[in-house]
Amino acid sequence: MNKKFISAILICCFVLSLAACGRHEEPVASPEDTVFTFGGENISLGEVYLYATTVKEDYESIYGKGIWGVDISVTRDDSANMEDLTRRDIIDDIVHVKLLQSRASTMKIALSEDEASEVSSQTDAFYENLTDEQIENMDLTYEMVQKVMQENALARKVYDSIIDEAGIEVSDEDARETTFYDLYFECYSVASNGDVTGFSEDEKEAQYERALQAYNTLINPIESTYNDGTSESNTSSTNIEGLAEYYGLHNSAYYTMTPSEIEGIYGKDICESMYGLEDGSYSLVTESEFGYHIFYMKALTDREATDARKQELIVSKRRKYMDTHYEDWLKKTDPDFSYEKSVDFEVYDSIKFAE
Repeated sequence: MNKKFISAILICCFVLSLAACGRHEEPVASPEDTVFTFGGENISLGEVYLYATTVKEDYESIYGKGIWGVDISVTRDDSANMEDLTRRDIIDDIVHVKLLQSRASTMKIALSEDEASEVSSQTDAFYENLTDEQIENMDLTYEMVQKVMQENALARKVYDSIIDEAGIEVSDEDARETTFYDLYFECYSVASNGDVTGFSEDEKEAQYERALQAYNTLINPIESTYNDGTSESNTSSTNIEGLAEYYGLHNSAYYTMTPSEIEGIYGKDICESMYGLEDGSYSLVTESEFGYHIFYMKALTDREATDARKQELIVSKRRKYMDTHYEDWLKKTDPDFSYEKSVDFEVYDSIKFAE
């Protein structure tokens, strides 16, 4: 799981606007319930809880309540506990919201009346769903919920304006995902203890002959003739997955990969030859260091997979672009702030994730 997924949840879960100001102003948090101070503002336990409970509910709805005890990979050689990572990301995203919304006036960005009305409606709905226990334990108020939603709404508009101006795009070529079938005649065996033994030359030759036989079956489908004199190709007899089953090729399968992934697995020459195929066509019997392959090109550009990857790349590029802004703004707003030194973990630990 990508721990940065949390950023999308936090800034998108509160789709907000600057609501009416008919209620009394939110009091500054007292030192006893302050999780951290940023830019001179005390961020209360209740405010952090509003972010945390939203993330907790979203994560558990997808991954289950046991997610908080899971260790996930953060680098090739390092892993970290999901709860620890989430706690840190929540604080980071609160800081980002503060930084973004503070730039609204400079950028002459405000929320429309419709957006303000939407915030009021969402604040009502959110507050009504809080339990008495949550309100009492976290000292939550309607005004606090409204404040958090207003800030997120304004932050969202500032973020969108900055991103729109940046014009971040990803081409189909850069995002390409290719779907193909690898009818794979391996030339090695794996013992029960995991030892790998390459085939003899005679065994390799036998595999090559089987691959040629399969190729001829694919390109010369059997014709079925009917009583009325018409005929059609018997596609079931040339189904590539059926051939894999017929030859006992357990490592054959459909794959969806990027060009770089294909090159990394099969090598540059095979990758280039695969991209010389057309949709719906077959490669010749192709040799790799692992055996013989017949590739069926289902889609050089798998539209659904490519569009999904394009969105992932856009999100990644936007994140990197915004990270440079956050770093610069942080130095100007609160240069001494850090998660390790600025957060009161004794207070923060009052928010429970694992049950």
